[in-house]
Amino acid sequence: MHNVYKICGGSIVTPSGILENGTLVVENGTIADVSSVPSLPGPHDIDARGLLVLPGIIDTHSDAIEHEMQPRPASLFPIEMSFYELERKLAGQGVTTIYHSLSMWDDNSPKEVRRNQSVKNMIRTIRRLSSAGHLIRHQLHLRFEIVNLNAVPHIVELLENGELDQISFMDHTPGQGQYRNLEVQKKFVMERQKLSEEETLRVLEARRQQPKVSRDDLQLVADLARSKGVPLASHDDDSVEKLELVQGWNAAISEFPITLEVASEAKRKGLYVVMGAPNVILGKSHSNNLSALEAIKEGLVDILCSDYYPPSMLQAAFRLHALGYDLPYAFNMISLNPAKALGISDRLGSLESGKTADILLARMHEGRPVIEKVLVGGQTVCQMDYRGRMDHAAAAVYSL
Repeated sequence: MHNVYKICGGSIVTPSGILENGTLVVENGTIADVSSVPSLPGPHDIDARGLLVLPGIIDTHSDAIEHEMQPRPASLFPIEMSFYELERKLAGQGVTTIYHSLSMWDDNSPKEVRRNQSVKNMIRTIRRLSSAGHLIRHQLHLRFEIVNLNAVPHIVELLENGELDQISFMDHTPGQGQYRNLEVQKKFVMERQKLSEEETLRVLEARRQQPKVSRDDLQLVADLARSKGVPLASHDDDSVEKLELVQGWNAAISEFPITLEVASEAKRKGLYVVMGAPNVILGKSHSNNLSALEAIKEGLVDILCSDYYPPSMLQAAFRLHALGYDLPYAFNMISLNPAKALGISDRLGSLESGKTADILLARMHEGRPVIEKVLVGGQTVCQMDYRGRMDHAAAAVYSL
């Protein structure tokens, strides 16, 4: 693709509105101009007539790489293979910047991908792979389970070496946070680990009795993250009291607050509030906690993340639009607002002059968004010709 080209005739979705029949100029991988002035495409330009021109999606929290590597308990695929296979899927789903959320659970986790040394190895391998040929931008989000007593030295090493882009503190102890309802957690563990009810209750009680990392060590990690410019998130906030602790960590993000009251207080304290895009699509939390739609209705949500299902990002934004929310408002939740929370909005997150040209071209088909082209840094990384196939099929049916 040429160093300078135009995207002509599309509906350009900016942070504050939509420029119909607009023109976007890309120069050396950067957006040079965005305007409502129509222009005809030249031989090296992109004809976007009839298409939506959207900013690339930024996913702040996705554990998809874990599932790609270990889709079944006894099946562990090489990270190199998983990285490239997942990357192709993400590009096709419009995700141009992914924060791989790797969970550092403990040294004896039944899931190998969550053991301390395995997580460190994965972080370093992803760094190496993403510095070579790649389709999209890869960032590292470390999820620190605070019952992992051996994790702090590993995390300090990773932070000191500049190997992390985000960190979150998690506590999945039964009876609080995401699993305030023990019945929900019991059912989840029974299904996931194929255990009897009696076995599951023993597992949950053992988890409940686990000691936690000291507050001093948590503060040490939080302070180091802040000094290194690594955004800190608190996970599954379930009380106003916990938010007071979060403030002491200088956290910037509250992920998946459990109740409307907590989400409201997090917002009041100036935290970016993150909810799951799958929650929007399904209309409820899979853990029977706060509904994302309810929180959005109250104006309490800044960011949507994929959590465990990346295809939900694009679909959730358009689901909100179908419910009556402006498309720029909905899309800011998966582009500009994540960029602001993670300190990268100076170069990513929106279609504005001076920013990197991470761009999606999409159209609506039967009420659903369909991506046709994905540009990262101005270069085409994914192109899908649904339109030609559909037109051909329609012609065949007509001829009958």
